[in-house]
Amino acid sequence: MIHERTGHVQWAEKVALTTALLAVMAAVSNLMSTHEADRALERKIEASDRWAYYQAKSIKEVVTSDPQEKARYGHEEEQIRKEAEESTDESKHARHIHLFFAYAVTIFQVATAIGAIAVLVKKRMFWYTSIGLGVLGIALVVKAILLF
Repeated sequence: MIHERTGHVQWAEKVALTTALLAVMAAVSNLMSTHEADRALERKIEASDRWAYYQAKSIKEVVTSDPQEKARYGHEEEQIRKEAEESTDESKHARHIHLFFAYAVTIFQVATAIGAIAVLVKKRMFWYTSIGLGVLGIALVVKAILLF
């Protein structure tokens, strides 16, 4: 028989709600982590392309005997080098952000599991641990967002 009390939320329901929120936060963090990992990879590929182009211009500069062409290639090389370095830096930055989101995902998943354990063993300390880990996960997400 189920006893219902108006306006009274049982402890297990609070844990279930907390655990569901942690799972949602893990999913959102995972989405952001994947996005930043993809962005890091795209920028790394772009940097690699720019460095290959830089090398091609450098070879042309060495091979040509026309002083005007040498000067033009030298100027173009400088611009290409700057673009390649910018793409490399953007890739490193996106990877850094990705790591904070990835750590948050892991923390949220562990917190979710501990929340489920709390209901099974009926121990509040597990629930509090789950909430504490959730707060840590939120801190990691905030740190990642601040790095944008």
